[in-house]
Amino acid sequence: MGIRLSGMASGMDTEKMIKDLMKAQREPVNRLQRSKYSVEWKRDAYRDMNTLFADLQTTMKNLRMSSTFNKKTAISDNDSIASAKVVGNPTLSSYSVEVVSLAKASTPARAEFQTSVTNSKDAIGGPDFTITIKKDTNGDGTMEEVPLTFAGATDSIESIVNKINSSKSGVKASFFDKKLVITSEDGKEFDIVTTTNNLNLDTNKIYTAGTTGDPARFKINGVEYTSSTNSFSFDGIDFTLKQSNLNSPITVGTKTDEDAIFNTVKDFVDKYNAVIETINKKISETKYKGYQPLLDEEKEALSEKTAEKMETMARSGILLRDPILTNGLYELRRALSTSVQVDTNKSLSLSQMGIGGPPSGKNAYQENGKLYINETKLRESIRNNGDDVLKLFTNYSNASTNAEKYNASGVAERLFGQLNKIMDKVTKEAGSVGSGYDDSSLGKKLKQTNDDIERWEDRLKIIEDRYWKQFTAMEKAMSKAQSQGSWFAQMLGQK
Repeated sequence: MGIRLSGMASGMDTEKMIKDLMKAQREPVNRLQRSKYSVEWKRDAYRDMNTLFADLQTTMKNLRMSSTFNKKTAISDNDSIASAKVVGNPTLSSYSVEVVSLAKASTPARAEFQTSVTNSKDAIGGPDFTITIKKDTNGDGTMEEVPLTFAGATDSIESIVNKINSSKSGVKASFFDKKLVITSEDGKEFDIVTTTNNLNLDTNKIYTAGTTGDPARFKINGVEYTSSTNSFSFDGIDFTLKQSNLNSPITVGTKTDEDAIFNTVKDFVDKYNAVIETINKKISETKYKGYQPLLDEEKEALSEKTAEKMETMARSGILLRDPILTNGLYELRRALSTSVQVDTNKSLSLSQMGIGGPPSGKNAYQENGKLYINETKLRESIRNNGDDVLKLFTNYSNASTNAEKYNASGVAERLFGQLNKIMDKVTKEAGSVGSGYDDSSLGKKLKQTNDDIERWEDRLKIIEDRYWKQFTAMEKAMSKAQSQGSWFAQMLGQK
């Protein structure tokens, strides 16, 4: 960079003069920087739109599945006998249920030891003792012995329980209400031998042999079945038996789960309305031509509130009348408004099912394509014309032409496909977050702008260095002239 002389001879504020000169030179860079900010804002706005589209498409996935509209609910005419809940796809509309007898659980073999201990963490005291557990753990008839020795001075009920439970002897221990209970893990018999009766732990056990349980016996539609428990699944329904009703069958009926289907459709409509409202705002947002992105030095010169307001005005209208969003919005509306041709003589529409546009009125046009639900009509359609509701949303077509396939496809299928097309166009224009290399149109534009800024910055360094060289040369010349003038003055003074 060389030596820079700033006004030493001329008295001028050289640094300020060069800074002012460079402001004019930097104007092309400033324009590029503002353009960069605008492109970044547009890219981010596009990506925000894609996030909304992706959320809506996630909602659409359930609407494309026939299982969504085949949901059933089970109703027992006597819940005190047996209750029921649909977990699959029942094949019948009603089931006759007769409970012959309830299941009786088996009880495992167990041994009880009475104690005088109140705090399970305290040492039990008294002499040491041994508990030997004998059990056929391998099922080959050989009784294996696992001796466990305990110290009265240090072992507590808690440590005794832990030692037994970690012994891999085929039993587990628990403690409650001053009783130490050892239970067979697999229900099979076992034996326990103890030594040295402890005053605080009565090692004289009370042994109870295990008992076998009885299965539940019941009839469904006249056919008798058994179950090891009182809860079981049958033909897509979970049944829970509660008491016997021998020779007095009850009926468990199934019907369309109206609430579940209605709520799924309503959730979609709410999400769709929120998305198109956002799109409509973006493509009609006011563009303030007098505002442009602020540079860093401009922000520093303003208050935070003023800078924020000016930037908001500059961002406004970044997607005004955007063709991708405008055309995409039109295609979304068309996908929903076009009737579904389910067969040659029958077509279905959302309006037939209670889903249509806003109520008539002078402000209806301002809704910009929002959907409204007539709850009574939609519920009636789900209840009485469930198959038509299913086809309206999920109908799939193998037609040979795109036009025929479009007309015969359910509205959910259409909408899902249109969302894919819109998101692909937005991604091509603006890329996606975290995608690494950005080959989108705006990504390429940003790269070109950054390259141009970098080249201009190199050029400005050269220009600034030239200014400094020129002013430094002037300062040197003036300094030399002043020195010569002083010398002449001194010489003339001597004469």
